[in-house]
Amino acid sequence: MIPMNLRHKMMAGFAVYLVFFSWIMMFFLREFEIFKKDVQLMAHAGRLSNTCLEMRRYEKNYFIGDATADFDAVLGYAQSALDSLPEIIVDLGAGADGNRLQDVETKLRLYRAAFEQYRQEREGCGRMGSPGECASLKEVRGLGQELVRITEELVRDLQERMQKFIHDFTRQLVFYLSMLAVSTISAFYLLYHKVVAPLKSLERAASSIVEGSFRPLPISPFKDEIQSVFLAFNRMAVDLNQHQEQLFQAKKLSSIGTLASGMAHQLNNPLNNISTSCQIALGELEGGDCGFIKRLLHTIDEETRRASQIVKGLLEFSRAQSFSIELKALDRVVARALRLVGSDIPAGITVTSDVSADLYVRIDEQKMLEALLNLLLNAIQAIQEPPGRVTVSAYRNLKEKTVLLSISDSGMGIEQEDLGKIFDPFYTTKGVGKGTGLGLAVVYGIVKKHRGHITVTSVKGKGSTFLVTLPAEDEAPAVNM
Repeated sequence: MIPMNLRHKMMAGFAVYLVFFSWIMMFFLREFEIFKKDVQLMAHAGRLSNTCLEMRRYEKNYFIGDATADFDAVLGYAQSALDSLPEIIVDLGAGADGNRLQDVETKLRLYRAAFEQYRQEREGCGRMGSPGECASLKEVRGLGQELVRITEELVRDLQERMQKFIHDFTRQLVFYLSMLAVSTISAFYLLYHKVVAPLKSLERAASSIVEGSFRPLPISPFKDEIQSVFLAFNRMAVDLNQHQEQLFQAKKLSSIGTLASGMAHQLNNPLNNISTSCQIALGELEGGDCGFIKRLLHTIDEETRRASQIVKGLLEFSRAQSFSIELKALDRVVARALRLVGSDIPAGITVTSDVSADLYVRIDEQKMLEALLNLLLNAIQAIQEPPGRVTVSAYRNLKEKTVLLSISDSGMGIEQEDLGKIFDPFYTTKGVGKGTGLGLAVVYGIVKKHRGHITVTSVKGKGSTFLVTLPAEDEAPAVNM
């Protein structure tokens, strides 16, 4: 069997449908021609029957009144009937009806001859029904009765034939229209399941990529263009996810540079304390107070742990991790982010947090931490001339079952024409060398991956507010005792 792609299948289906539809149309046209011919025959037969009836009516008038006008009318109707017979005989063709019409023609000629003979013999004939009734009168009456009977039978037979035709045609019409309806519905069904439904799946998959909840499209064993598109789309989605992860990691590493400068100051304090304690302890080794030396060693241990925690936090932030959703308390994630940016807050800038402890969300903590760090650093950097303030707040929207996290600053604000572009990759409003334009694009991707969305409002010269909306969770995570 020759493999057919979707285009060939659709063309073949259309061709079959066209042939079937054309055949039905030809069938109905042929039946219509037959019906039209029967209608014409019915009209001819009806006129012939009426002519014979009128002829007999004038015949009786002549028998009663002996009027020349009645005699001429009878002969006129007889001739009219004879003139119409050839056309009817041609339409009917050979068969019982054709033979019957030929019999009518013969009887009409005999009738006309007998009627003319009766006029010549009328002087010696008695009235109709009398004992002296002549043979020509009997012949005229008999032939007239036969003509009326034959033409009425012809009309009746044609009526029955038309009724049978209408009955059969109606049944065939219902049958073929049903077949046409079934084939049309089948065609639309196949079109929907082969083309429309897969395209809808593709549309939903594209939307799920934007929302960050993509699942690979199922691949059918039947090879066609749709399945090829599905395969290419799945590969594209995998590659896109890998590139996005690389982008996240690159932005994370670039953020480390910003954090490292602040952490250098944080590390400098415990290192100075360790150095000072060591020098004092060394001086107290000979003849010194053991209790005092012990306290110095405890100080060294505490400062070492403090430095270790600072380095550990930086390493955890920079480490690439798979996307893992867990139920987390939002206030703890915000507090962790604030600790990491604490050393980057210039003097004169106040950062406050108002996040309730009962707000829980299902998130990847590392990814959400990265998003918060980007938003906080942007808010801090937006305040170019202290004093200023950055406010982090969160609340629950009970109606929509969401948690809204707000990061506001009193900085320079964003131009209105830039608001629609700030989430685009590589778009930045900062000067050359001061930003990559990846931060907010990464934030946007992280929020979408959590089935949330982010918006921004800003007034030039008064500050900006970024609003992150995430699905809310009603229950706190279980605590192991």
